[in-house]
Amino acid sequence: MKSIITALTGFAATALLWVFFRPPFGKNIVRLNTDERLVALTFDDGPSPPYTDQLLDILAKHNVKATFFMIGNRIERHPETLQRAIAEGHQIGNHSYSHPVLGFCPPSYIQREIERTDDLLRQAGVTGELVIRAPILTRFLPVAWVLAKGDRTHISCNVWSWDWTTQNPDKITETVLKKTLSSTGAGSIIVLHDGKAENKNANRSGTVKATDQIITGLKQEGYRFVRLSDVGNW
Repeated sequence: MKSIITALTGFAATALLWVFFRPPFGKNIVRLNTDERLVALTFDDGPSPPYTDQLLDILAKHNVKATFFMIGNRIERHPETLQRAIAEGHQIGNHSYSHPVLGFCPPSYIQREIERTDDLLRQAGVTGELVIRAPILTRFLPVAWVLAKGDRTHISCNVWSWDWTTQNPDKITETVLKKTLSSTGAGSIIVLHDGKAENKNANRSGTVKATDQIITGLKQEGYRFVRLSDVGNW
């Protein structure tokens, strides 16, 4: 009997952990719902001059639109960069106000973090659905619950660039192209970083160079770039 109780307790604990870290409800988009050679470039942790501006130059050169998940307190410091991204037709998403690990925060705190940045984006003229990406992609139970309550969409990804671990542009490019060009590459959502929440002076020059190379490489393979809102399959 004791062994049965131990087994059941272990199973219950595992189930609770699974529900906490992988909530089975709410809208969580990992990839675009398409079989076409479409990919979405997304950038987290900006706006962060000069790197966000350099990325906007690269995107304009290639006539590519992307989605920027921006942090509220950085929007307050660099509103002109946000306005440029809007004016050039890029989609803007909510990446919280101060970049805490939202998945371990209480719902009321999560709600405030989201609402503060929502307000800043609306005041700046962002229209349409405001998609959200939790910092460090921590869409754990409290985040999923808050978003589901508001019928909000969380955007995850299926291609990590790992550009927060290296600024070697060739390594970043190789990582992204290898995953995107795999058999599961259609509809990939790629995560890159134009800033770093904890360090306003973080170097993202490698990401800028890699973005140029990634766009060139994927275009050569027949891929087209879209904003998340261009597919809108949620």
